[in-house]
Amino acid sequence: MTLGLCGGPVTDTRDEHSWPPPWFDPERYALVTPTNVQALAHPVRMRLLRLLREDGPSTATALGERIGQSSGVTSYHLRVLGEAGLVEEDSGRGNRRDRWWRVAREGLAFSFRVPGEAGDADQLEAAEQYLRIAAQVSYERVLGYVDSLAGRGEELSRLPWQLGEMSLSLTREEAREFAHRLVALTEEFRRDQRGIARGPGGPDEEDPAGDRERAVLQFQLLPDEHGGRGSR
Repeated sequence: MTLGLCGGPVTDTRDEHSWPPPWFDPERYALVTPTNVQALAHPVRMRLLRLLREDGPSTATALGERIGQSSGVTSYHLRVLGEAGLVEEDSGRGNRRDRWWRVAREGLAFSFRVPGEAGDADQLEAAEQYLRIAAQVSYERVLGYVDSLAGRGEELSRLPWQLGEMSLSLTREEAREFAHRLVALTEEFRRDQRGIARGPGGPDEEDPAGDRERAVLQFQLLPDEHGGRGSR
């Protein structure tokens, strides 16, 4: 299993297939495995990483104001992320009082399939916690949109956004192929965002026509726990 978060792709499953998969570029994606996932297995650190990736560089003070935490708390969590190589100091900004932070890579990929990185019982527990937090973030995004519908009025008939679910019957090879194709399609629409955090100085600002909106693709391809044989 490989999970892409905050800009990374979602592909493959854990078995005999070798690492890395074709899409993985270490210059673009930070690799997280059970052996180093502890740095991410905390909701505050997940939120900080997402804000830095989506809105660009910021300070501990500004980030603390956005998530309702003190600058001391956010500074600590940013240092943990920095030690893990997920964020880095933006030396071109700030002064002695304010340290600016930025993401170290465009996206993040979590995988159980990296040779020698399977993890022990405690590390697998941390990996499970990380995935639980990631799932909660996705859930909250969906609920946030649904909660906004009543206030959108006549706009609803013109919106392109989608929520859906469909049942599939796939071999594991077909599941991998499906995921690879979806990633490839997504890359076509992300070509202008490669390596650039959204927000000030990013592609959202470079929109003379003013007709672009932020959007997020949430993708889960999972076994059907109610589908009998397919739930293995």
